[in-house]
Amino acid sequence: MIGRDRRGGQLSTAAVAAAVGLGLAGVMPPANAYEFERPLQRGSTGRDVRALELRVAGWYPAAVQRTLRVDRRFGGRTERALEAFQRHYGLAVDGIAGPQTFRKLDSLEDPDGSTRNFDWTELAQKRSETCGSRANSFAGSFRGGAVGSARVRSNVRSWMWRLEAIRAKAGDRPVTVLSAFRSQPYNRCIGGATLSQHLYGLAVDIDIAGIPPRRERQIARRSQVHGIACYAETAHNHLDLRIDNTSLPDYRHWWWPERDRRGRDRASDGRPCHGE
Repeated sequence: MIGRDRRGGQLSTAAVAAAVGLGLAGVMPPANAYEFERPLQRGSTGRDVRALELRVAGWYPAAVQRTLRVDRRFGGRTERALEAFQRHYGLAVDGIAGPQTFRKLDSLEDPDGSTRNFDWTELAQKRSETCGSRANSFAGSFRGGAVGSARVRSNVRSWMWRLEAIRAKAGDRPVTVLSAFRSQPYNRCIGGATLSQHLYGLAVDIDIAGIPPRRERQIARRSQVHGIACYAETAHNHLDLRIDNTSLPDYRHWWWPERDRRGRDRASDGRPCHGE
């Protein structure tokens, strides 16, 4: 059977075989793009409100450490995020999720529950030639982490929508996901933190084409990214959603780079971040 790519075209038999050989086919969950069935506005509650919040949380415009909870309750912060989403995409800015908003959200979601610009395979575990067979046996999957694969997929979906917002705010420039979910053996192999958010599917390391690292972090601060880290010697940024991680209660706080007296973001070793 020949598969289809994200734009509806057929994939070659070789491409499908390659994906299966890498274990990527097992990443794809059942088709489950969300269908909204009623208008939603301030005061609405329910599962559909949670689905909306998940999709627009990255549009909450505040660049301060203020959390928009994905909690099934349509409040003022959900309204502000929705209005920013509507404004960006040229919709009527009324803070009400109706047919126009739902059509736009639908255009950003694929039938398999992923988003227009990010595949499940992009956020699955990578493969490394420096790691052994045990660590690489989880390549292309969401298995072997600190929680079950179903929960990891749910967390990864949250990241896909957050990344869609970041990508849009960066002028629709391509976002390269260098690392996302990691199994425990793989995380140990590459020297990741013992309690890394990557083990839960709640962290990504990214690079945006043509965007300086500092600008990436500025966008992330306005996109409900709870954890942001930069590095002195490499240009990519680490981003995570640690406040959503109920498995690590001691880490459910905002964590952004400190700044030196010259206003430069600092890496964890105290040196200025790359490009600062």
